[in-house]
Amino acid sequence: MTVSLNNVLIVFVKYPEPGFVKTRLAEKIGKDKAASLYRLFVKAILARTEDIGFRRIIFCHPHEKSQGFKDWLGDNEVYFQKGDTLGERLSNAFEFIFEKGAKRVIAIGSDSPTIDGKLIIKAFNKLESKECVIGPAQDGGYYLIGLSHFHREIFKDINWSTKDVFSQTKDKVNKLGLEFSILDKEIDIDSFDDLLVLKDRLKDAYKTNPIGLTPLLNFLD
Repeated sequence: MTVSLNNVLIVFVKYPEPGFVKTRLAEKIGKDKAASLYRLFVKAILARTEDIGFRRIIFCHPHEKSQGFKDWLGDNEVYFQKGDTLGERLSNAFEFIFEKGAKRVIAIGSDSPTIDGKLIIKAFNKLESKECVIGPAQDGGYYLIGLSHFHREIFKDINWSTKDVFSQTKDKVNKLGLEFSILDKEIDIDSFDDLLVLKDRLKDAYKTNPIGLTPLLNFLD
């Protein structure tokens, strides 16, 4: 079956090498355990965002691990991130997908394992009437951003990895005069304290949609 390019979900994924992912968390639980946990995050997100209502494309980093990604991600549609900063990599990914003919594009990361297809569909539905949709994270960043047209300015001059990312992005959207919608907050796992909150969040999410969450729950027990 050919999946249309009307709605495209981008998932940003890093190679789960110890010391390269979840570095703040690794300070508390160790590099190997943090990398294993990140693998489970990605596994959960991919399981929970399988949906025929949109096309999913994984953007990986770094390119040097291409064989490792192939072994890990198998038949998933994969491209590689381009750019020196997160803003450049996001901007380039959006531009690339819009140039392929997409009408609505949403990007998520790999740090919010409770995201599911229902939430993604909700975000795409918002883009039917809005030009932008943002899902704020509890730490001041965002776990999701979606556009119905490409706007490079949204990703410029943002203090990435700070509590100001969401507010600065919202300011950019306002200055561009775009109509936008804000989703409910989600947890974004970066620190050990976030991990403690995640345990309860996973239990609640499991009740409504258990797909992909059992390995994470077992790991955190």
